[in-house]
Amino acid sequence: MLLYAAAIVVLSSRTSLPEPGILAAIIKFFARSPLAAWFGFDKVEHFLEYALLGLLVARAMRILSGAGAGRVILVTTLLGAAFGATDELHQFFVPGRDSSIFDLIADTLGSAAGATAWVVLAGAFRRRARTPVAAGPAREST
Repeated sequence: MLLYAAAIVVLSSRTSLPEPGILAAIIKFFARSPLAAWFGFDKVEHFLEYALLGLLVARAMRILSGAGAGRVILVTTLLGAAFGATDELHQFFVPGRDSSIFDLIADTLGSAAGATAWVVLAGAFRRRARTPVAAGPAREST
């Protein structure tokens, strides 16, 4: 989690980011979609970047503190918003980068989505682990 957060800071320090071939194709596809009229692809990138961060933070909180689901989601969302705010402030001073409240909103929503995804998935796995497997008919070994 800390390494991922450090990677966000390092990448935010760069004036431009490389666009691998697949990402460039996705961006072109998105630009032609109706969603492009509502928001830029960078908001999708911010959302996904912080969704992964939210997932990692929620996982760490749940394991280290044993906090309840609601508290994990709330604290993770607040931490994601705070980290996003510092990241946007940092980007304000990086030449060629811009700082936007809409990026911060995408960061916050991504953190909340990642935390919620972790809580739901972890709960589903715990329930599945507690459910006894139905025993089938006994088989004779030959």
